[in-house]
Amino acid sequence: MPLSVVRAAKRRRWAVVAVVTAALLAVPGLVEAWRPAGRTVDPAQLRDLVLHSDSRPYQGYARSTGSLALPRLPNLADVSALFTTTTNTHVWYAGPDRYRVAVLTTAGEHDIYRLPGTEYTWDYGTSTLTQLAGDPVVRLPRASDLVPPELARWILRSAPHDPVTALPPRRVGGVAASGLRLVPADPDTTIGQADLWADPATGLPVRVEVTARGQHAPGLVSEFQQVEQSAPVVTAPKPAPGSGFDVTNAPDIAKALGTLGRGRLPVALAGRPVRTPNFAGLRGAALYGSGLATFAAVTVPPGFADAAADAAGKAGGTTETLAAGTGTFLSITPLSLAVVHPPGSRRAYLLAGLVGHNVLRAAADQLSQPGWGSR
Repeated sequence: MPLSVVRAAKRRRWAVVAVVTAALLAVPGLVEAWRPAGRTVDPAQLRDLVLHSDSRPYQGYARSTGSLALPRLPNLADVSALFTTTTNTHVWYAGPDRYRVAVLTTAGEHDIYRLPGTEYTWDYGTSTLTQLAGDPVVRLPRASDLVPPELARWILRSAPHDPVTALPPRRVGGVAASGLRLVPADPDTTIGQADLWADPATGLPVRVEVTARGQHAPGLVSEFQQVEQSAPVVTAPKPAPGSGFDVTNAPDIAKALGTLGRGRLPVALAGRPVRTPNFAGLRGAALYGSGLATFAAVTVPPGFADAAADAAGKAGGTTETLAAGTGTFLSITPLSLAVVHPPGSRRAYLLAGLVGHNVLRAAADQLSQPGWGSR
């Protein structure tokens, strides 16, 4: 047999092998594609199911991806990373007061254990188990807040009266999910829409997309890669042989920002009444506005304000002349940030929220003036 004929026969055999292999590799994807995506349900009914799903147990792998170009604010680098990069988590959720979330990285993982009355963290990199004593006054955002169920419920609770419409169903993480879209009614919020998909039988959210006003692609996406709606066993972690153990106070915003100012804040800012005065018991913090058009005002030490203004400036922020003094403003859709340091004052202010520049500018003008408390 001529050599060319032998080579041609071998090529045909390898071609057949390649085709069969490709077909086998494609089977799982084809099977998933053929499975029903879910059914369309009344969006108001789905919203109610989601809001009451916090008692539903689940366990699985989730991924959140943020594309916000946030600056590295002093002592808040870990928080900024949640909204600027991809975070992979393994979640075991037995209930609101019993769960475990492992943040998976190339260097290992960092675990959060929430149990009735206490909390632990486990750092594989340093082999350190830490028990967190007490409840923080105001807890900083963390990876567990961005898993689909927590993020979806926060959005719907923040805007209980905003209109919702149905979205086409889709299959997410093995769940035939139904979808809804929430469009904020307040024109001052920078959130254009929030889309979410959930199990129509249990209300468990499996995917969330948050898109800023005027944008076409979501700036934050969180979804399950795989999820099972079964109750996991979550118990207190046991120190591994040779690992360290520590007990510390739970971290909170006051520690991250330094010592919060003790000055009071206005009963209204930028024409918006205070929503939560003395937020979480702090005299130096308050929430203003309603729905998703909410922003926070926090009194901070001048040193922190200077560092925050410098970080905002390096991230593209601008300095503007206020009614008294100047302020630094940074808009990173959908987040707006302002740093106000009134001239001659021992207090400074950090403003941040999901509102447009015009709202924070009006609030900054008000805080920059002496005697604002009488306004």
